[in-house]
Amino acid sequence: DPRTGEILDADVQMYHNIMSLRRTWYFSQVGHLDPRAQVTQFPDSLMGRLVQFVVAHEVGHTLGFPHNMKASSMYPLDSIRNADFVRRMGHSPSIMDYARFNYVAQPEDRIALSDLVPRVGTYDTYAVKWGYTPIPSAKTPEAEKPTLDAWARMQDSIPWFRSADDGGIGGSDPGEANEAVGDADAVRATDLGVRNLKRLMPMIERIGTSVSGENFSDVRDLYDGIVDQWRTELGHVARIVGGVTRHAKATSQTGDVFAPVSGTRQREAMRFLQENAFATPTWLLDPSVLRKIESSGSIDRIGGAQAGVLAALVS
Repeated sequence: DPRTGEILDADVQMYHNIMSLRRTWYFSQVGHLDPRAQVTQFPDSLMGRLVQFVVAHEVGHTLGFPHNMKASSMYPLDSIRNADFVRRMGHSPSIMDYARFNYVAQPEDRIALSDLVPRVGTYDTYAVKWGYTPIPSAKTPEAEKPTLDAWARMQDSIPWFRSADDGGIGGSDPGEANEAVGDADAVRATDLGVRNLKRLMPMIERIGTSVSGENFSDVRDLYDGIVDQWRTELGHVARIVGGVTRHAKATSQTGDVFAPVSGTRQREAMRFLQENAFATPTWLLDPSVLRKIESSGSIDRIGGAQAGVLAALVS
């Protein structure tokens, strides 16, 4: 209703191929932790949960919420490896972030499988409070502003109440990266993520050829997913170099909005990229896999990913 902002009706529409995308992401991010993902076709119990979280995200949009690309960088990295913390708080404060599955989690962290998937988080609850809580003492919209301003200032002391919409994806803040988990410290998060990708590589051929009589398209899909995930995580590190953090504020708040990332962090990120992006990732070049999916192209495939990281670095 344009007079009140009340939601009268909303629909979430999706295509069946969203399941293929979820399968690729889930396997390439947390497949090393979940035996249910180490097959070509996920059981309905797992696929249903993955579709459920997508629907919850889209319902957030029907409530008026934009994406929140800052959310995943607002929890300390060590916290999202802590099983008790993740059980209480999730691995990202907002289901409106593009923080998919907890790819920094290591086997020794013993995080429950149900806690690897995004869920409605602490920021989402806060956003509902800010947008929908009645303020009985306010008789006009203008009279609501002091209360709303006080609630908005809670982000100064509670970082996971901060937000950034889609504009952050192309911005300079490394904490507003797309498809990121643990980007409070993207270097360490990516190091942990790459360890997991290395655990997944030996599984590709076994899983992709498990259905007799099929072609090798599953091998290709699984391999492409791992290469794409590798390139995506390296891109989070590239944002640190030349980066500027942003803390959105109103004129009623003190302090700066923008602050350059420290030189120490930038140099650490550059060293990581030299060792992990621009040195040949031999662990990705398994001849047994490559000779089942293409006659050539591994150089173009890996080189293309490296070029993408380089472009992000010098942007």
